[in-house]
Amino acid sequence: MRRTFYLHTLGCKLNQDDTASLAAALAARGMRPAACPEEADLLVVNTCTVTGRADADGRQALRRMARTNPRARLVAMGCYARRDPDALAALPGVDLVSGGSDPEPVVAAAAAAFPGDLTVASEPYHAAPTASGRTRATLKIQDGCNLACSYCIIPAVRGRSRSIPAAEVEASLRRLLDAGFVEIILTGVNSGDYGRDLPGHEDLLGLLRRLVRLPGLGRLRLNSLEPRTVTGDLIAFLADTQQVAPHLQIPLQSGSDRVLAQMRRNYRSGDYARLLERLHRRIPDMGLGADVIVGFPGETEEDFRATERLIEDSPLAYLHVFSYSPRPGTDAAGLPGSVPAAEIRSRSARLRSMAARKGEEFRRRFVGRTLTSLTLGATAQGGAIRALTGNFFEVALPVASAPLNRLVPVTVTWAGQEGAWGVPVVPEPAAAATGHQAAGGPAASL
Repeated sequence: MRRTFYLHTLGCKLNQDDTASLAAALAARGMRPAACPEEADLLVVNTCTVTGRADADGRQALRRMARTNPRARLVAMGCYARRDPDALAALPGVDLVSGGSDPEPVVAAAAAAFPGDLTVASEPYHAAPTASGRTRATLKIQDGCNLACSYCIIPAVRGRSRSIPAAEVEASLRRLLDAGFVEIILTGVNSGDYGRDLPGHEDLLGLLRRLVRLPGLGRLRLNSLEPRTVTGDLIAFLADTQQVAPHLQIPLQSGSDRVLAQMRRNYRSGDYARLLERLHRRIPDMGLGADVIVGFPGETEEDFRATERLIEDSPLAYLHVFSYSPRPGTDAAGLPGSVPAAEIRSRSARLRSMAARKGEEFRRRFVGRTLTSLTLGATAQGGAIRALTGNFFEVALPVASAPLNRLVPVTVTWAGQEGAWGVPVVPEPAAAATGHQAAGGPAASL
């Protein structure tokens, strides 16, 4: 009997990569993915604990899985499982709590639950390439964090910064390319710290220079980078390369220097603003985003207005807005000056409104221009297919106008509050080719 598994992921792209590593590990032992929870012998929820809402989502997902398929083995893994294993173990139907991202305890539990049904691992799955199961793949290059931000629980649950050796990253990337993935997102908790713990101290820039030389590469994309890790040399490289998407998400958290000091962030608002301006001058078309925390203890209206002013005057095109959530075990959880929930909601709405306007203004800049875009799949409403530009906004294309999972040049024909529309540029017959180059690889970049 071939056993089945169903995996549910909450949280960041790093969690998606960890889930994909587990999927590869289970597949290497002879299990196969189920189409839905009801059909699975093993159910796994990979939890997140970055906010109180994330904790609640994890508990809700586990309860739902237990109700949906009570006969299956139910496992909780991930960051919440590491931070508070007893809370998850107490939930009805949970058979195992495996803190962190290591697939081995979950694989071992599956082998014990289904004796004789699993095979010996057919490959060293810890080094297997991982993908999100979607058009775009994620590839973990780093885990953990050495920062000591007063509000953040992640260093406690993921540990100190650890980099995956460049040779392993390259081997995994080769397998992802062989599997047909065109865009690969390099992910980590603090990717900008890449290599500092490795012999020779190879850094993120050195890794990128190594990876872009791989034949058949379509496009790499970086995930969030801390402000101090975006160096002048990295900016120059991003400006000159055609194979790394012109897009960065750089956490801001607050535009108030007083709040940044309380958060123990290692920069101030002026540093952040100057970094964005340097990026914008060197790479004018770059899509820039930021994380912002609203309602940190003691945040006044003037502190918040400083955040608004910085964002308004910046080239940021989008925001991820988070309501402050006290995490047990962090220094900020004991700070006085709790901001009322109604005020947090009001301030968050102001930022989201500003972000929507700035995003629309950014998209409108590209009407009439041609951008290399990755075709993703059908829109939720149907009648169009989605494509993602290098600088990180979606364009709707006519159905069947371009093959899926390809990098294609797209002319943006309209942009507004609801998004953007475009049409693929049909290449001249003499320029037609096959393989990754035909998909708009290194020769078709922003």
